[in-house]
Amino acid sequence: MSSPVGEPLLERLGSLRAPSDDEPTLTEQHSAGSSYWSPNAPIATAFFPYNRCEVWLCRRCARGFLQYTEYGGYYVDHRLREIDPSLVV
Repeated sequence: MSSPVGEPLLERLGSLRAPSDDEPTLTEQHSAGSSYWSPNAPIATAFFPYNRCEVWLCRRCARGFLQYTEYGGYYVDHRLREIDPSLVV
């Protein structure tokens, strides 16, 4: 299994996953024509995949990132998205 994106440049700040939610929703929220990794997709923290993300801070540039880990049948894929405050809903 590969390890998540992280040290030494990124510092884990926390998780968007609610501790009381054993199975967060897989429902997505989109703007017209977007998928959840489209550059213009809303960052809707109550919806998939953001409700399963870890929050990271880059120590070098001070930008925030969300990391979602996709567990496929034969792989683990760590996906990283920079937080654009204008897209957070």
